[in-house]
Amino acid sequence: MKKFYQLTAEERLETLDLSEPMKAFFTRHQSEESKQLIENYISDYRLPEGVLRNLQVDGKLYQVPMVTEEPSVVAAANNGASIANKGNGFKTTQVGEAVLGGQILFEGVHQKDLADFVAEHVDEIFQRAKDAKPSMVERGDGLEAVQVEELDQNRAVVNLTVNTGKAMGANAMNTILEAVKTVFSSYEKEIVGAILSNAGHDAVVTVETSVPVSAVGGLEAAKKIESLSTFGQVSPDRAVTENKGIFNGLAAVVMASGNDYRAVEAAGHAFASRSGQYRSLSRWSLSEDAEFLNGKIEMPLNIGVLGGAIAALPMAQKNLELLGNPSVEELKSVLLATGLANNLAALKAVSGRGIQSGHMKMQARTIAVQAGATGDEIQAVADQLIYRKHIDQKTAEEILGAMKNDTQN
Repeated sequence: MKKFYQLTAEERLETLDLSEPMKAFFTRHQSEESKQLIENYISDYRLPEGVLRNLQVDGKLYQVPMVTEEPSVVAAANNGASIANKGNGFKTTQVGEAVLGGQILFEGVHQKDLADFVAEHVDEIFQRAKDAKPSMVERGDGLEAVQVEELDQNRAVVNLTVNTGKAMGANAMNTILEAVKTVFSSYEKEIVGAILSNAGHDAVVTVETSVPVSAVGGLEAAKKIESLSTFGQVSPDRAVTENKGIFNGLAAVVMASGNDYRAVEAAGHAFASRSGQYRSLSRWSLSEDAEFLNGKIEMPLNIGVLGGAIAALPMAQKNLELLGNPSVEELKSVLLATGLANNLAALKAVSGRGIQSGHMKMQARTIAVQAGATGDEIQAVADQLIYRKHIDQKTAEEILGAMKNDTQN
């Protein structure tokens, strides 16, 4: 008898004892591309994709695909980018290396003995890494450094640094680690495990912008944005929400490009805590002459433009084409610029008239759909919800019912 994971997607649906309409729904949303991507596949879960128009980064305009379910994210990104374009858009001031870290974890070892062992066997370590992924070495990538790190009296880590080139390189890193681990056969009992690290210490990217204060509503508005940004540096609770807003945009582009948004966010949150207190990833401050509002975002990014899920997802490939087939470095800058654009739009709204009115305008269409509106009814119901300033499903259902009665009469 086949195990569940060995069944076809259609056979799995049969075993789940679903109603015929449910089975038909899941079957209708299957795709050949996705069937081999994950275990126990039954169907595709679709998310909407929008476009951030004319994001200016390093003097170049990008049309940026964004995949998200939150109504206001794409609108906020376009708003923030439009404001930044009234200056000179966004500028990359630091591009991290295309490197990924990996760790072999040891417990119960003598620190000096391990360090001496690594020093004596460093050539063998590099050779095992090369043999594991020769194609990486051929294109100039591969293992770059080996370092022993003492964690406490009982634990140590052998850190590997691998240049991954155009690929994110997670699978390659783990393959190299497994190969290198064999060098440490005499430490078999002390090895707890070997796994990549998503921390990205050597992959930090910095993007900045300088916006005329007139573009955000004048000097007083700019001062409020600066003040609100400062709260993100001293209040962890405020920083959590501010970083969430940054990742609203950033992760939407990571998702659209077929990269690992979970790894990107984990690295970002760790970086935000590097001082011992969780802080916002962005900073906004007035220039000395108070003519410009300067913004900066900084965090590690380990991403790729080929391989992995990108190779298996046609939409990811087309989205990279929409972006102009960027290099890894370009894509990193676009990601951070999008996050900073969302951040600017959110700070401007929160420090000004508040964020809820803009959010609810976008949410009104979603509520209209939930109430059963279709086609032209959706915007008509949404407009009425906004006019009444009472945006909930019950009100939407009442409006839709009245519209249908008027049509029938």
